[in-house]
Amino acid sequence: MQSVDPPGRVIFLNGTSSAGKTTLARSIQDESDVPFIYWGIDTLFALVPPNWGGGRDGPLSRAGFWYDRTQRDPDGHPLLIIRYGEVGRRMLRSACTAAASFAHGGNNLVVDEMLLTPDLLPLWLTALAGLDVQLVAVTCPLAIAEQRELVRGKTIGLARGHFHTVHSHGVPYDMTIDTSTASPAELARTVLRHGI
Repeated sequence: MQSVDPPGRVIFLNGTSSAGKTTLARSIQDESDVPFIYWGIDTLFALVPPNWGGGRDGPLSRAGFWYDRTQRDPDGHPLLIIRYGEVGRRMLRSACTAAASFAHGGNNLVVDEMLLTPDLLPLWLTALAGLDVQLVAVTCPLAIAEQRELVRGKTIGLARGHFHTVHSHGVPYDMTIDTSTASPAELARTVLRHGI
């Protein structure tokens, strides 16, 4: 008879662009004494056909994923917001299911997510039902996120575009991590200890 592995632990990191999620996720992998599978929003975006992604910004991307550059904040700063259509939503839903299957199969999972709209969290929570999920808000001051955008050569505005909305889903976090307060390794150890 084949044994069934118990479900894995899930560390779900959510924050705006350049908040430090990917660095924290990779540090969690490095600092943990058990393996964590990494799944990030960029994992999905790397799989999306270019015509349906934000890079080409053509007519098909309106059904998939596209960059909305039409918005400004109250102070006049430009905002860059990732929008999606029906094809994009289907891909997002499938990504949740695919990522969760690692944890349902007995693997630990660290999710590096930027919730594009508040209604995406229920998709994740449905896919992760029955698992030990640690929901972590990943934050830093906006000025630091924008400085990171500059250093990484990213388009300015994405961090600001999702800065307030990414956490407006109404579900309480298990913990909040400000990535400007300590080294990635120290923060990773804090996250790992919190879930024990």
